[in-house]
This record gives sequence, C-alpha cells and structure tokens, in this order.
Amino acid sequence: MSETSQQLDKFCAQYLFKSARAANISVIVASALTAFYFYLQAGPVLIIWLILMTLTAATRIAISYLYFADRKQHFVKRSIKQWIHIYTTSSLICGLCWASLIFFITQSDDPVNISMLYIVYFAIMAGAISALPVVFKAFYLYITPIFIAALINSFFSLSHESLFMAAASIIYFSFIITTGRAINNRYMQNFYLHIENRGLIHDLHNEVAQKEKIEQKLINNQLSLEETVKSRTRELNKTNDELLNEINERRRIEANLKHVAHHDALTNLPNRLLLDARLSHAIERAKRSKLQVAVVFIDLDHFKTINDSLGHAAGDELLVAISKRLLNCVREDDTIARLGGDEFIIIIEQVHDIGDLDHLLKKIMKATSDKIVIKGHDIRSTASIGISIYPDDGDNAEQLMSNADAAMYYVKENGRQKYHFYTSELTSSAYDRVILETDLNLALENNQLVVYYQPQVSLQSKKIIGVEALIRWHHPEYGLLAPKQFLPVAEQSNLINRIGEFVLNTACSQIVSWKQQGLPIETVAVNISGHQIHHGNLPETLQDILQQTQCQPDWLELEITEGFILNKTKQAIATLLKLRDLGLSLAIDDFGTGYSSLSYLKKLPVNKLKIDRSFVSDINNDMEDAALVHAIIAMGKSLNLKLIAEGVENTSHEVFLSAHGCDLAQGYFYSKPVPAEKIEKMFSRTSKNNVVNFNA
Repeated sequence: MSETSQQLDKFCAQYLFKSARAANISVIVASALTAFYFYLQAGPVLIIWLILMTLTAATRIAISYLYFADRKQHFVKRSIKQWIHIYTTSSLICGLCWASLIFFITQSDDPVNISMLYIVYFAIMAGAISALPVVFKAFYLYITPIFIAALINSFFSLSHESLFMAAASIIYFSFIITTGRAINNRYMQNFYLHIENRGLIHDLHNEVAQKEKIEQKLINNQLSLEETVKSRTRELNKTNDELLNEINERRRIEANLKHVAHHDALTNLPNRLLLDARLSHAIERAKRSKLQVAVVFIDLDHFKTINDSLGHAAGDELLVAISKRLLNCVREDDTIARLGGDEFIIIIEQVHDIGDLDHLLKKIMKATSDKIVIKGHDIRSTASIGISIYPDDGDNAEQLMSNADAAMYYVKENGRQKYHFYTSELTSSAYDRVILETDLNLALENNQLVVYYQPQVSLQSKKIIGVEALIRWHHPEYGLLAPKQFLPVAEQSNLINRIGEFVLNTACSQIVSWKQQGLPIETVAVNISGHQIHHGNLPETLQDILQQTQCQPDWLELEITEGFILNKTKQAIATLLKLRDLGLSLAIDDFGTGYSSLSYLKKLPVNKLKIDRSFVSDINNDMEDAALVHAIIAMGKSLNLKLIAEGVENTSHEVFLSAHGCDLAQGYFYSKPVPAEKIEKMFSRTSKNNVVNFNA
C-alpha cells in the first residue's frame, strides 16, 4: 500500500470515528422517537426492534472507542483499513436494522402513518450525509437497505399513492447517493490537498478565504454603484486597507519562507544553500580585491556518544550552544553555517596573511572545548578542524569545501582535537581511501576475502592445540593483502561488522569440519574489533552463527585488544559478559602494549593473555623485554589465566618461554598463517607421539 493511500485511510478513519459517537447517539434517540410514535400501532413487539437498534448503535459507539484506544497505541491490534472495514460492516448492520422496521409495524392504510414511516426513512438517509460519506462504501451500505425497505413498503399496496412513493423513493435515493458521492469526492480532494502540502495548507486556506472575501466585497461594491459617493468611498477605502494588509501578510510569509529555506531550523545559522551562495560571493570579492578566503570545516568529536548517552535533545542543546560560541569568535562579515549533524563551516573573508588565522583557530578550539552544562551534566566537547584557502587550495566553492573536509578527516584520523591546513597529499590519500573502500565492497560481494590460520602450539607437548583465524584479501590487482592494508578502511566505512561476521562464520564452519575429520584442534581464535562490540549485536550474531554452523561455544575463542580494554565502557563490559555466558573463551590480544592495570583484568571476564610480539622478539638480547615477559607470565599465572606468546621465531624464544611457564606459543618458528588445507597437511605429517613436524 502506498504512503498516500495510507494517509487517505488515516484521514477517512479520523473523520469517520470522530463523528461516530454523536451520530450513533442520534440513531438511538431517533430509534426511541420512532418506537414511541409507532408503539400504539405495533405494540410491545416494537420494543424488540428498539433494543436491536440500541445495541447496534451502542456497538458502533464501542467500536469508535476501541479505535481511539488502538490509535493511541499506534494501531497494534488492527490496521486503519481493518477498523474502517469493521465500521463499514456495522453501518450495513445498522442500515438493515432500520430497514427491518417495516417488519415490526403493522401495515396500515393511514396516510399519516405511511407518511411518517417515509419521513423517518428519508430523514435517516439524509442524516447519514453528516457522518458517513467520508467512506462512501459505509454510506452506501447504510442507506441502501433503508431505501430497499422503503421501496418494498410502497409495493405492499398497489395504490396510486404507493407508486408515487416508490418513484419518490428512487428519486430521493438517487439524489442522496449523488450528494454522498459529491461529498465523498470533496473529502478526497481535501485529503489529497492536505497530504500534498500539509505544512502550507492552513496558510493557503486562509489566503483563499481572504481572497473570496475580497472578491465578494468587490462584487458588492459593483452592485452598490448607485449609493452615495460617501458610501462608495468608505467601502473602497476599507477594501484598500484589507488589500494592503494582505500584501503585507504575503510579504511577511514570503520573507519567512525565504529565511526557512536558507537557514538551519535548529541553530538558525545559514544552511548549505545559503553557504554556497555566500562562499561564491566571497570568492568573487576576493578576486577583485586580490585577497584570500579561508574555509574552516569544523566537526565535533564523539558527538554520537553524547547523543547515545544523554539523548538527542541534549545533543541538539549542545549544537545550539556551540553555534552561539562560534558566532562570538568571528566578525560580523564572516559566515558561520551548519551543514547538518555536528558539522559547521566558517567562511573568513579578506584574509591578508594565513598566519592571522592562528589566533582565530585557537579561539575556536577553546570555544568548542570549554565546559557546557546540559541537563545537569558537565560536557566538554572537542572539535577536529580542517582549513582550505582560496586561491591556493581551489578556485570554486565546491573544491574549497571538499579540501577543507579532507583536512578535517586527516585530523580525525590523527588524534582529533586540533586543526590542520589542507595539502595536496590529502586529496590523493582520500581518493585512494575511496577507491579501496569501493573495492572492499566488491570483495565482500565477489568472495575475494579468505581466512588463513596460524597454529597455536603447546610449549609442554609441542602439539598444535589451536589456531588463530586471520583475514586476507585476494585483490584482483594488488594480490594478497594483509589486514593492516585494508582493515583501517573497513573501520572507517563501517564494513568491519560484515567482515567480522564473515570471519566468524568461516572459522566456526572450519573447526566443525576439522572436528569431523578427527583433527585434535581444540579452539579457533578470532579477533573482534571494538566497533563490533560497541556498535553491533555481537552476542545475538554469534549465537546465530554457532547454531547455523553447529559449532560448540568452547571451540571458539575471541581475542580483544588491550587498547579496547583501556577505553572500555559499561556497555562493552556487559557485552563481554554476555559472550562469556554463551560459553565462549575471551583472550586479551597484544597484552603489554597498553599498560593495563590489575584492576581491569580482575573485572574483565577473560581467560587468556596474549603477550605482544614486540616483547618476545628481543627477549634474548634485551634484559628489560625478558624481565617484562617474565613479569607478564607471573601475573597471568597469579590470576589463573593462560598465557600465549606471539611472534616466536626461533628455538631460543621457545626455550625461554617454556622455561618461564608460558602455556602456548605462536609464530613463524612453527608456521606463518596458511590456508585451511595446509593445516590439515601438517597433521598428516605428525610423528608417532602425535607431535607435528613443522620442519617437514
């Protein structure tokens, strides 16, 4: 169903049920009066008809109450179309009840009684025009049984009067139907107009009414030409005053519409449309005066976090406060605009020397970072700022905006909370990023991503007891790409969740296959990004993957970086607890690089620490690295955590780690990351004691 059709149903139902209570109360009253009048003729049996009519009308009133109750709950029980259908059906039943009156009253030749019956029927059909034509089907079904009853009643006696009443009934029914159809068409026209331009319909209605009033007065003036000069002058003056008021009102509305079209509704700053016009004008002025124009692109840092934690109302309040502060930073001739979201643009005109901007930029940095109190919370927002200069960085508005945007994104990617001037290298970097992002989307669609596996070896038994799943990209042009070459782009473009889900699916399916082959691989480890934990439904996704692949939870181990731990949130910790409750093992990757405190480790539901390769690579030559690795192993043992060292590349590494109590090792000494079939070949070369011969 189209949106227009839904809107029409909504308006029809609203008008239909809005008049339902009064209309059905009128039905009850009319039924009572009718029963009272015909009681002497029909007797007590007419009470049955009155009860039937009362119950029918009361039911229709109850339906209207149920409709309004369901509307408050946004129609969770029935759709609007279903409610209209229910009321239409009840209208048919009510019409049938009215029609049944002829069966409850005794046929009489008394002209008064016959006339009264037709008056009742014709009045009921006429009364339906006030409530039902908005849904023509309901109107038609309501009056048709009444018309048929009137027609049948006229044929009970084949008198001249009955034939006259039959003809009158047909003519009256045709008139009522035509009138109902005309009223229905008018309703539909009004509804369509209201849908097409809901925001302006009120003003347009007033304007049309005002025009009709003025036109009527002009007609009256023409008809009263024979009146005295004084009377005509007074009328003309009055009309002129009204015309002047209308013109002034039109100008006010036009000015208001023009302002709305060129300004942001929240901050009242210029929007993109007005910004482009002012920037183009500033460039033209700069050409004539041979001066420079600066375009300052401002993006608030972590604005989404404020929206998510305090609500969108608080976010809007922050944007309004920031816009007021920015206005205090610039001159009256400069322009501040809001592009949307948390992005602002400042146009600085008549720049003699770029060095003069330094003071202004620092002022802007301070204005955006000073404390703002919102809903009792002290909020300190920061900003990433990019600047482009005319004519050095572009000779048109679009190019200057794009380059300032590129400079801002450079700040975002390099620590935030500072400003940076555009350089040509930023454009090529942004272009490469866009191309790589496009290729990465195609890679997901064309199955170019593959998963490699690196063995994890027990230092005690020298057996492979696990593997780590590592993503690779078979790029059609650049060959096999390592994760560091494309995962940062995936993080920025929000493709990381799809890639992470692909790796989890592949790894779970693979270990199930290995288990079915009888390979003694206990677990497969998969890296999980902070983005997946913060912005994805990771527990639900994992539960679905485990069910689909029939992978046991204890076969899967998730690795999270230590950097994520240092930036943990309550929501993230809750997610990790849900993962542990699913039966999954959790490991801290790159441990030692982030300086985690023991208090963090005690709170997190982790099972394993992974010692970073930067410490392992030099443990035989650097006493500090050796002491640090020894301390990490001792700390992990004290917390009952398993230890695995990555980056093991020679026998001396293995001997040191084994001697100091490390449980597992991983590195090129055993194997580089390889496809799944090569892992299977390793087990085909196992010795009699089931130890893999890595050098075979």
